[in-house]
Amino acid sequence: MAVKTMTRSAKDNKYLHRDFHVSCDVGINYIGERYGTEGVKAYLCQYVDAYLSPLAEKIRMEGLLPLKRYFLDIYRTEEAEDQLQLSLEGDTLKVSIAACPALTHMRKSGHTPSVWYRETTSTLYGRLAQNAGLAFTLEHYDEQSGAASFRFQKEATS
Repeated sequence: MAVKTMTRSAKDNKYLHRDFHVSCDVGINYIGERYGTEGVKAYLCQYVDAYLSPLAEKIRMEGLLPLKRYFLDIYRTEEAEDQLQLSLEGDTLKVSIAACPALTHMRKSGHTPSVWYRETTSTLYGRLAQNAGLAFTLEHYDEQSGAASFRFQKEATS
């Protein structure tokens, strides 16, 4: 009998990281219980500074289009494109999320999101905006569904 060998790599598999959100939330809750909201914010800022610095630099160099692509890629990966609306007009990118796919998954799997989970929107995107030289405004956030609307705006230079 001939032996057949199959060669595969991780990129050959469909990438779904939904349980990452539960792990992330457990970590945020741990930090929040021990160090409070300021600890959670510091952790998320450190994450943005380390992990999203290439995106911030790209936004500085190219404008808001890389940020728009970032959101499209995330929601495509999450298979939740229908939950996202983007509007790029001039120096403003408006983002509207009907329901956060991470919160949807957490609730469906029986995980109750921590009271600090909203910081993954407000602090994370606020810090990304700061690092990219943008203003960030969180206009709406629903604790239950993660529905949100926010905008990034190129800051006026003097």
